[in-house]
Amino acid sequence: MEEQVRTNETNRREILKLSGMGLLGGVAAGALAPGKAQAATEPAISYASWIHGHSMQIEYPDRIASQWRAGFAFTIEGKPGTENWFHFAIPTPVIIDDVRLRADSVMLRFSTASVDAFVRHVHIYDGETVLAAHNDIFLSGPQPFVRLAVPGRPLMGLGLGISIGVGFGVEAMDHHMQFIAAGCDFVIQAIA
Repeated sequence: MEEQVRTNETNRREILKLSGMGLLGGVAAGALAPGKAQAATEPAISYASWIHGHSMQIEYPDRIASQWRAGFAFTIEGKPGTENWFHFAIPTPVIIDDVRLRADSVMLRFSTASVDAFVRHVHIYDGETVLAAHNDIFLSGPQPFVRLAVPGRPLMGLGLGISIGVGFGVEAMDHHMQFIAAGCDFVIQAIA
């Protein structure tokens, strides 16, 4: 149990560093939020599950100019003027200790080589049910930690899937994308 606590602290520190807050900013933000109010609106993460980028599945392989799976990421070059969908199947703990979990938010870590290669949509599924559709978000460049909420924190029933709609423009620019990881935070409490 101590090892898990240390891991969670490390993850929080890394997230604060990535968000630009650093140690002092995190402490200041924590001091400004009253403990009871924060607990009421933000339930503690009960379980976090991630999958590596090299496990990603491509919906339309014929629209890919090149692909390379490596130990650190999955690198894709899209054909100019095409759209595609990339899918992650997140290992999903539906029930832990007789309690059904809720999906809180999904996270992505990726980068694109130019603004002409971008993530346009992110859809979140529980089996065949759409839990959330984040459309027209247009993310490009380095994206070290993207967090997207799952509204209402729905109960999980089957298994969580993240589908990423991407686009590759027609400009004479680099159309590479590199996917490092995708994950989901699960909680027990619902929004009050």
